[in-house]
Amino acid sequence: MRSWIALSVGVLPLLAQEKVPDAQVVELRETIAKVVDVKTQASAERSGWETQKAEMSELLGLHRRELELLNEELEKSGTSAGGDDELKTEAEEGISRLKAARREAGEAVARNRERALALAARFPKPLAEDAMLELAALKEWQPGDEPRDGIQAILGLVTKAEQFNRRITRGQEVRDGREVEVLYLGLARAYYADRSGHAGIGIPANGGWKWESRPEIAKEVLKAFDELDRKRPPELVELPVKIES
Repeated sequence: MRSWIALSVGVLPLLAQEKVPDAQVVELRETIAKVVDVKTQASAERSGWETQKAEMSELLGLHRRELELLNEELEKSGTSAGGDDELKTEAEEGISRLKAARREAGEAVARNRERALALAARFPKPLAEDAMLELAALKEWQPGDEPRDGIQAILGLVTKAEQFNRRITRGQEVRDGREVEVLYLGLARAYYADRSGHAGIGIPANGGWKWESRPEIAKEVLKAFDELDRKRPPELVELPVKIES
């Protein structure tokens, strides 16, 4: 850096004596400044790299020491574990208990799998669509598979069925050969109707729901839909319900 500074001090008076135009002086000064900046930047980069290299060497040294200490601990652990019969026996007993629990869980899933599938066959369309993944997983599960998968599928079916049973659900389905709107009162009963006077009820049964055409309830069912849509003030709606003992 000093040599370039000396050049700038020595050259500029000479140029001034020879009456060099001001523009050339300015250009020369800018060129010298750029060279000085480049030299300074290169020096800073070399200094930074030397610092980083030193830090990396120090970190590598620490890492090697860590590995040495770890190997020493592993050797000590291996030496002591080999003669510790009590810990070995305890570990073997724990593994045995886990295997027994896994076997019992698998047997429980196998016992309840067919029952859960039979119950799922009675799900109405909206619930069956919501539980599609759980139902597929349970159908694919076979004795000997991971019990956890079967348990999750059964619990998922039961949970979604319970949630469905606690609420009113609406949907679009085909009944009497035409698309109608259906109102499910949980898993107890369903009613359907359209604006053309078609209506009926749905009753849960083995293997699926049983549907009966009841045109005479169309007015009341449509009234229920309008009240749910807030198209009319709330009032009592009379719908047929038959309770069998």
